[in-house]
Amino acid sequence: MAVTRHFDEVEHSRRRFLSGAGVVAGALVAGHALSVWGRPLAAGAATATATAGKAAKGRTVVFVELAGGNDAIDTLVPYTDPQYRRLRPTLAVDAPIDLDGAVGLHPGLVALAERYRAGQVAVIEGVGYPDNDLSHFASLANWWSAEPGSPGATGWLGRYLDRAVGYDDPLAGVVVGPGPSPALVGERSFATSISDTSGLAPRAPAWLADTDDLLDTWARMGSARSSRRTLEGKVRQAIALTDDARADLDRALRADATGDDAALDPRADAADVSDGSATDAFAVAARLVTAPSPPRVVYLTRLGDYDTHQGSAARRDALMTDLDTGLGRFLTTVEAAGRADDVIVVTLSEFGRRAQENGSGTDHGNAGTHFVIGARVTGGRYGAPTTLSTLDSRGNLPFAVDFRQLYATALGWLDADPEPILGKGFTPQPVFTT
Repeated sequence: MAVTRHFDEVEHSRRRFLSGAGVVAGALVAGHALSVWGRPLAAGAATATATAGKAAKGRTVVFVELAGGNDAIDTLVPYTDPQYRRLRPTLAVDAPIDLDGAVGLHPGLVALAERYRAGQVAVIEGVGYPDNDLSHFASLANWWSAEPGSPGATGWLGRYLDRAVGYDDPLAGVVVGPGPSPALVGERSFATSISDTSGLAPRAPAWLADTDDLLDTWARMGSARSSRRTLEGKVRQAIALTDDARADLDRALRADATGDDAALDPRADAADVSDGSATDAFAVAARLVTAPSPPRVVYLTRLGDYDTHQGSAARRDALMTDLDTGLGRFLTTVEAAGRADDVIVVTLSEFGRRAQENGSGTDHGNAGTHFVIGARVTGGRYGAPTTLSTLDSRGNLPFAVDFRQLYATALGWLDADPEPILGKGFTPQPVFTT
């Protein structure tokens, strides 16, 4: 067994924190780094199993975290709005892919536009939360915990895994990226993170250069103090589960749903997952969700730097094309495996961008546009239509859909009651066919 080490400063610091805050056990699997991780129980706490909730059989949600603040205004382009070119005289998208005569998708999102026309994409506009201070770390902490203003010790998906799975299945929640995500930190469950041996994201985004804020964010979600005996027991359990997960994950990454290694799409081969792109991360996700026992949650993170303060035009073209290529191949693979009715994709990002350009880029904004994608989705536009004539006092799109409604929508797909996980009052968006 080998514990993977990533040598960039952010990764080293984050792992150093995790080694003290939770249980981490690692192994190398099919050329990938695998870690099973979880928070140790507090002293005197009973060993817990799943307490409530069952997922719809075989269903999976793939979350795509566009960290850094994805620019909603050039993802879903309000190209007919008379304010658009006034606010973005040099960064306006020249040839968006029209959706309905009012808005269009960025020209790099060709596959997503095709899915929209097929009625498989719900576009949810105006997603955010009140009193956003536009800080990456505060916003990410809010999105990870689903507790704005006072993030607790667990992530919202960790709470889901606590209730639905417990410690029984470390592959129920899998993070694809350089390490674990706070969104999957639970009290009574393990989750797994997987990357290739180069780290899948070898360069940290510029906004992660100061690790102090990142570690503070993690620390707020750290574990309660545990007895030595309790901690040792959980380490032993994590190691044992890692060994089991290693074998299961090895099968998932090496074979398609029929178990036929020869049937693998070479574009999704494990050896090709090396540069931290969305295309490569989606390739790993495709292997996981088409395996005989797919995860309930796959969480893709660190897929490029969406904090586009400078050089936005060229960077956005590359980001959107990479995202679209990965998504298109993923959906095609899922369809070929006969799993299209069981899988949805949901995008996430801590905030949008300022409506008015600032030099060659845009500043941090507020509300964003997100997508729920899948064969069982009722396509169309939901939420608050994007309009540039009603910006808030900072020049940002105001939020109209609480991000926890997006989460409630995903939990509904998994047949989970959102209230114990998110709190009261977050109504799912009606985006699924009956």
